[in-house]
Amino acid sequence: MKFPLRWRLFGKVPEISPGELQRWLQEGRPVQVLDARTGLEYRQGTVHPEARHAPVTGMPEVMEQIELDRQIPVVVLCLSGHRSRPGTRWLRERGYEAYSLRGGVAAWRLAGYPLLKPKTER
Repeated sequence: MKFPLRWRLFGKVPEISPGELQRWLQEGRPVQVLDARTGLEYRQGTVHPEARHAPVTGMPEVMEQIELDRQIPVVVLCLSGHRSRPGTRWLRERGYEAYSLRGGVAAWRLAGYPLLKPKTER
């Protein structure tokens, strides 16, 4: 599958560290988590039980089904931080305050934070 230019992995996007995201969640700061990994990866565990699932390769179609609040920051995650970058870029182009989780789920786990079962498929 060939992705449009905007899906390429080059270029920087705003990032958030696993520690910072964990603080946001502990403090109850409003944040939306969007998991851009595959369905299997997502079902095996994600960083927050309310995380929504939107694989990066199908994000435009899935986003029509997911309701995200443009007033609340979105943290996009994947396994290592590569798939979340184009997803973050795509959301920012549409007016969302979006961040990529630096290092992805691998960095989250390395920091000692657990993966949790998501409440919903999406």
